[in-house]
Amino acid sequence: MAYPYGNGRRPKFVKFAPGDRGEGLLDAFYEDPRVFRGKPGKRGQIHAWGLYPHPDEDNLPEYDVMKTMQRMMATQMIYHKQDSPERQFINALKERKRKELAALDLEGRDKRDVIIRIYLVGVNDAQGNPRIWRRLRVSGGIKLSVIQDKVIAPVMGWVRNFHCYFFTQLSDGTMFGPKDSDAVDRFSWQNSIGYDWMPDDKYMLAQLYAKEGDQIGYLYDFGDKWFHEIEIEKIIPQEESDGHIEILDGKGMCPGENMHGSLQYNDFLKELDSASPAKKAEKKREILSCPNYKEFGKPPSLFNPDAFDITQATERLASALSSTNSVRSGAKIYTMPIAPTEEFNDHRSKGLKKGQTIMKNNVDEDHGYWQETVSGGSDKKKESVCASCGKPGGEALKVCGGCRQIMYCSPEHQKAHWTAVHKKQCTRNFLKK
Repeated sequence: MAYPYGNGRRPKFVKFAPGDRGEGLLDAFYEDPRVFRGKPGKRGQIHAWGLYPHPDEDNLPEYDVMKTMQRMMATQMIYHKQDSPERQFINALKERKRKELAALDLEGRDKRDVIIRIYLVGVNDAQGNPRIWRRLRVSGGIKLSVIQDKVIAPVMGWVRNFHCYFFTQLSDGTMFGPKDSDAVDRFSWQNSIGYDWMPDDKYMLAQLYAKEGDQIGYLYDFGDKWFHEIEIEKIIPQEESDGHIEILDGKGMCPGENMHGSLQYNDFLKELDSASPAKKAEKKREILSCPNYKEFGKPPSLFNPDAFDITQATERLASALSSTNSVRSGAKIYTMPIAPTEEFNDHRSKGLKKGQTIMKNNVDEDHGYWQETVSGGSDKKKESVCASCGKPGGEALKVCGGCRQIMYCSPEHQKAHWTAVHKKQCTRNFLKK
């Protein structure tokens, strides 16, 4: 068979179906995924499995959107009964990585706390320093799915379970993300860039770094593309580690959801800095109209993009820890019913698993509402943390005997949390009323 594309090369691993001559297929897919390694960018980072050149200036992989879409459209019927070359290649990369992680010696990193700093890439001050960042203490043993849902989202100021995301191990480009998310933005990125990822509920933070100074990529919202980097600043000795989560400090208020990503928000802040008082007020109102600022509760004049309220962030963190994990297959979505009488009919209701329900709120004058699938049961212990301190205790965690939902690492933490928080939340108390 002749291969007129890919510089006339025969693929070293993937198999073409009849009718596919490889038009539009990236050069990387002609290589052998069992030994493939992407070329690092200027900062030594590898993104998106190493499939694309990465100039590093704006943290976006360099790819031809139109060519990628044309190939997807041209081959979708050819490969409806078998995996496409792209899928074959990524599946092989995933299997190789799965074996590497299974054999990885963590050298106790999963039992040691770390100090991490997470910052928005591309949103910088006049000196080129990150304008929005948070510094945290967490356990290296926390699952990636949990740190995204219960730590990064609330501490940064994003809405939990709203948009899709993934982590990137920047040493080799491996991607980790939610295996069953139905967030509205998922397919706009995954199908054209990453193709697939490792399930983030199966892997720990400690498996993505080896030493202090290592960095992990984190992308939130595939539509707007909010790029973050997580730097491992310090690995704390095991004898000084207790697994608790703590916000240490930070800078800058979170951008508004749906404000078009890091690069455009950086320009937005520059305009805000130099705007007239009337224009400043207008731009602040624009931010405060976004979903993550609906409950700001203060006049726009008090919005300071460079401020960080650690008390408020700690409250959001505590609220997230006191809840079950988000149900990725039922991400938040705004729904407009066909008719007002169908206001609470829901297309997701047929796919609910045992214990799951549809939560709806904020019904507006047009009968539109926000909906999200929530769980009425407890999380798997390996994918949970203590509701009081955030420690990932695994099988040692004990579930609340009342609601059978949240878990604790010790009787002392359960008692303290009951008095301070859970007494008002536990369904055992609601049932008594």
